[in-house]
Amino acid sequence: MADDTLESSTTNPGQQDGTQEAPQHRKPKHEFPKSQVGKLWDAFGNPEESANVLATGAGPSGRVPKNDVTVTEAMKSMSFKDATSFYKKPCARDSLLLGIGAGFGIGGIRGVLGGLRSMWTACNWAVGAFALTSLAAHEFCQRRRVQELDGMKQAVELMKELKIKKQREKEEKVAEAARLAEEEKKRKSWTNLSNYKFW
Repeated sequence: MADDTLESSTTNPGQQDGTQEAPQHRKPKHEFPKSQVGKLWDAFGNPEESANVLATGAGPSGRVPKNDVTVTEAMKSMSFKDATSFYKKPCARDSLLLGIGAGFGIGGIRGVLGGLRSMWTACNWAVGAFALTSLAAHEFCQRRRVQELDGMKQAVELMKELKIKKQREKEEKVAEAARLAEEEKKRKSWTNLSNYKFW
């Protein structure tokens, strides 16, 4: 409390001259801890700021958005661990092996048929075949994985529906058995007048 009154009573030399500096970043109305709401505000920005700003101009917060990404920034985003363990990613091993085989085969055939004079072109063909085959095999494998995941989702949904259906049938059987037992009980009850015979 005492700090608040001291801050409000002291004046900034820039404010005495009449030139006030605009704040760099407006604070939101409420300070949220790192909850779901706080994370959303960090990801998407303050909802009180205007979303209708030009891409080339600075927004209401005074920030100029970056449009161009340089190669050095892209390289900084990659870690050494990612570069050394890329073969552990799904589909990487198979596509690399297929690319190596295709590059060796096409480069070898080109080198054998062309002789020593065409060694550079054979190497170029080998590298090109490796790159194209690896990329094509990786894309094919990724698409197959996506289809497999979709199939697994559908299988899980079908299993859930089957489980619900079996549960419903079981409940119906239990209800039917309870109803039949109740009817049997009523039929054999001493209060049922049809059980008594007068002759």
